[in-house]
Amino acid sequence: MKHLLLLAALTLGLAPAQAVDTKGLPAAGAGGFVHVSVRQLDQSKFGTAIDKAFGDEFRASQIFRDLKEKLGLDLEQDLQDVTLVFYPRDTAGDAAIVGVLHGRFDVPKIERFAKSGNVSSRAVGKFTAWNADELGHALDAKHDAQSKRGIPYVIPLSATTLLIADADVLPAAIDAYTGTQLSFQPAAGLAARLADPAAPFLLADFDRAAMKMPADQSGLLHAWVTLGEVGPNLVLSLDATLITAGKATQLASQVKGLAGMIGLGLMDETNKSAEQIDGQRVLSELLQSLKVEAQGDHAMLSISYDAEKAAMGLIKAAIAQKVKAATGK
Repeated sequence: MKHLLLLAALTLGLAPAQAVDTKGLPAAGAGGFVHVSVRQLDQSKFGTAIDKAFGDEFRASQIFRDLKEKLGLDLEQDLQDVTLVFYPRDTAGDAAIVGVLHGRFDVPKIERFAKSGNVSSRAVGKFTAWNADELGHALDAKHDAQSKRGIPYVIPLSATTLLIADADVLPAAIDAYTGTQLSFQPAAGLAARLADPAAPFLLADFDRAAMKMPADQSGLLHAWVTLGEVGPNLVLSLDATLITAGKATQLASQVKGLAGMIGLGLMDETNKSAEQIDGQRVLSELLQSLKVEAQGDHAMLSISYDAEKAAMGLIKAAIAQKVKAATGK
């Protein structure tokens, strides 16, 4: 997955929220998807607070500077959204991935760099697909190939759209982009949420049967999760569909019990640094805002908490982790 994280960093940027553009994501065989609106996250209270804490460090990082210098990608300015769709293979839990990235791309510069780094490529219709692992290695010699069954490719489609795809789904992805076959569309309810100007900046949807995963004791059939801001609050929502109403009630009870146990553990502030204590208290308040209920065969979970306080809690936890890693305490 390292190459996918790198390529997700290669993306996006521009317009306000609108219906998700899924052109290039094949409809056939889709088992789940993840959509991240990087622009909305950047403009949120939560994202702004995170940027104030870690933005300078990130902008000074080697990967940020290499992407800007070598590929013409300014990660602050050229970021809009990423949508990944998963296509199950024959082995349970194994899936090919196609991603569409929107923003601003200097296609000639990307291609010049790929050629100068002797990155292998293949023609797919009128487009050129570049080997993503080799491109990652050209950017950073420490980058290791992560693909197992397929070679992931990067395809600059236009100055505003970039595609990533595993080798076995690459032709279908190009067909979906050119209109030869249908592109994936989220379910009506999720599509409406994504088209809303106040849409969450993260939405994920998963279907166990579509992903060809065997049933297990949890009884989970389908789930979607969203993360966004409503007013001053950061809001996390989860809707899980289970095989029976009894399973939904059982899951809701288990989540409540687990939250209670974690809450008790967070009360212990012995031998903790000030940052660790602050982080624990924020997490404790988060858990207190947790609402869990079963409605028929659905288990519903939501957390709503002040976005800036949530960001500060995360920041303090990250700082405490850095201190612990550096000092061993």
